[in-house]
Amino acid sequence: MNPGLMKIGVWNVRGLYGKEKLLQEEFKKANVDIAVIPETKKKLKGSQELDDYILLYSGVPRNKRATAGIAIMIKAKFKKRIHSYVFVNERILQLRYVQIANRIFNITSCLCP
Repeated sequence: MNPGLMKIGVWNVRGLYGKEKLLQEEFKKANVDIAVIPETKKKLKGSQELDDYILLYSGVPRNKRATAGIAIMIKAKFKKRIHSYVFVNERILQLRYVQIANRIFNITSCLCP
């Protein structure tokens, strides 16, 4: 594969709870570099380091029923290339990634009603 190319995927999980390891295994098999995961139904905002991927997620507040949520998984080996990320709300998450030649690559992950 060309070193400048990346594999990007999308998988609607209809609830992420307890599926993080499974997703990681499937993305690893398919050699996916970055994956957008809508409809996570996850609460709060944050990041989680898995074995081979980093999970960034933006969900609803703790006291609210989890009906939305968005996430992005990126290979852990690219951790130093993450420029920044913004948790806009439970439906929008933005990732800025430094690509070859220091170009910024923007990924905006959205969940529509």
